[in-house]
Amino acid sequence: MKKFACQYALLRFRPFVETGEFANVGIVMIAPEARFFGFRLLKHYGHITRFFHQLDRKVYLDGKGLFKEELDRFAGELRRLALDGRKTRPDIQLARNLFTELVRPREAMLQFAEQRVVLADNPKEKLGELFDHYIERNFVTKEYQERLLESTVRKLLFREQMGTKYQREKIGTPDFAVNFPFVLMAEGKAQRIIKPLYLAQGDTTKILNHGGQWVDKVRRLRKRNALPEDVLFPVTAPQAGTNAYDAFTEIRDDLVMIDVQVVPANDENGILKFATI
Repeated sequence: MKKFACQYALLRFRPFVETGEFANVGIVMIAPEARFFGFRLLKHYGHITRFFHQLDRKVYLDGKGLFKEELDRFAGELRRLALDGRKTRPDIQLARNLFTELVRPREAMLQFAEQRVVLADNPKEKLGELFDHYIERNFVTKEYQERLLESTVRKLLFREQMGTKYQREKIGTPDFAVNFPFVLMAEGKAQRIIKPLYLAQGDTTKILNHGGQWVDKVRRLRKRNALPEDVLFPVTAPQAGTNAYDAFTEIRDDLVMIDVQVVPANDENGILKFATI
């Protein structure tokens, strides 16, 4: 089966130029030989507004709406100028040039990453696969979500001139040690620890497994007298009233029982009150 060369680019939402942080929110793809152009945009926005929590969600929704209109117009022009099915052959070079112009670097909240190329016998299916891999998967893995939480806490600490005081450290004993993203050290000993934790998965088993791992880590460190008294877990919770929320409360209660302070991940006042020296 013939494979087509597909050019694609990821669409990034980067509202704050100062931080350079972004979230992948869409993808565009062209395969001129197959007369194909398509795009997919992220429909749900909850994870984006949690990450960029200072931002009004309307900013993202309005920007996405305008961008979709631009992509729809581009698709129509591309078909008319280069991929018209009534022509014997598509104008491959023109199509590629138009696509390159579409995804050129621009200073805007919604901007494309660099072009990439992939071979596919079915460009439409490949577009869906890439969307699932690069966009949807970004928002369902706990690792990615916790990096976002850590980034938010880091910005908060730097905003309050405490960012350099909290560093990533390995805490423990020779036989058992754990990496923590935010540790306040004094005279070679940990004084306070902050560990953002993502427990907003929809799957109760994932919540209990991931949260249970941290309960076990803290319990073992406590047993070895390796942790300071002050440990804070800013936690993202699932929707209340669900089975997932019940699993979350089980983990939260287990953490509290081993002397861990737990606050909502978006509780800036609670985090700063704990972090303040």
